[in-house]
Amino acid sequence: MLHRRGRAAVVGGGLSGLWISYELVRRGYDVTLYEANSVGYGASSRAAGIISLQLPRSLLGYAIEGVKAYAELGVERMTKTLWIPRPEELHCIKDVISTLRLEGIDADVLRLEELRGLNLKLAGDDDLPVSIMVQGVVSPGDALGHLTKALADASFTLKEGPVIRKGDRLFYNGLEVEADLKFIAAGPWTPELVGLRDNFTIYRCSAHSVRGQTPNVIVEDDINGFYVVPEAEGQAIVGGGDSQLVRPEDGFRLSQGEAYEVLELVAARLPDAENFYPVSSWAAPCISASDGMPVVGELNGYYILTGLDGAGLTLSPGLARLVVDVAEGVSKEDGRLSPRRLLYGRLNGPREPFDRLCEC
Repeated sequence: MLHRRGRAAVVGGGLSGLWISYELVRRGYDVTLYEANSVGYGASSRAAGIISLQLPRSLLGYAIEGVKAYAELGVERMTKTLWIPRPEELHCIKDVISTLRLEGIDADVLRLEELRGLNLKLAGDDDLPVSIMVQGVVSPGDALGHLTKALADASFTLKEGPVIRKGDRLFYNGLEVEADLKFIAAGPWTPELVGLRDNFTIYRCSAHSVRGQTPNVIVEDDINGFYVVPEAEGQAIVGGGDSQLVRPEDGFRLSQGEAYEVLELVAARLPDAENFYPVSSWAAPCISASDGMPVVGELNGYYILTGLDGAGLTLSPGLARLVVDVAEGVSKEDGRLSPRRLLYGRLNGPREPFDRLCEC
């Protein structure tokens, strides 16, 4: 029988909170997960599904952990990806590709003209450099369902309802949250809970399901600012840029005609997109530290995992393992991700890890 190590509390029932809970249960903790709404509410259930390897080299190890973790859950399919980088970042992309190949992942940089055999209509200079790689795709609903089922068979309790901060303490239904280890993975609501509001930026992430003669590969175009992810034959998810928010609650609002604005971006590269038509759209609040990198580690007695804007599905498994290791004293904090870096004033960087390719 697994020896009980103590009690752990996790605030936030998205993918990060579920992966932390899963890791804690595997190590023998009695875990209580607090979720203000329902498991997967917010960005987790609205992710496009890419297990992205388009990350700074400093994060690739955690991303590869994610690929392996979703494969173990049995919810991942591997899909060919065309990644069109900004020209000024090409040398950084080559470093990423080199690192991936050392890990045994199929990746290369070719020219646009060399991709015509994919039966994909692409607009652009034939000499345009394009990375081609294999990435994972996961249905967020499947991942949430598998994790929830695994936790239901363990020493695990789910409590639905908001957790609020009073002073330096957290309360649920008027009672203080008590545990040997306390984790906060509440996404856009984390700054309020940990008292670091000025060090984070909140965005509205959105995506749109479209039908038409959609590609059977992922296309991610950093130049035109869009992505296309195949769902099924003749159907795909498309997304474009994000908009900044004042309140996380506003992240669920979609602007009228937004799907068509994104399709205009897509059509500049994929002429077939002129015949795509939207069938559904969704949005959710996302959060990033103001330097664009995740926040993982201890602050004021709480262990934090947040700031995963655009990469939460990918990084949650590996970073959940890291934050539990830190809590147990098994590992030291990764200085590039430590919340303590936020204490020295507001940082000024891009908002997503994807934008840090040449800086990390």
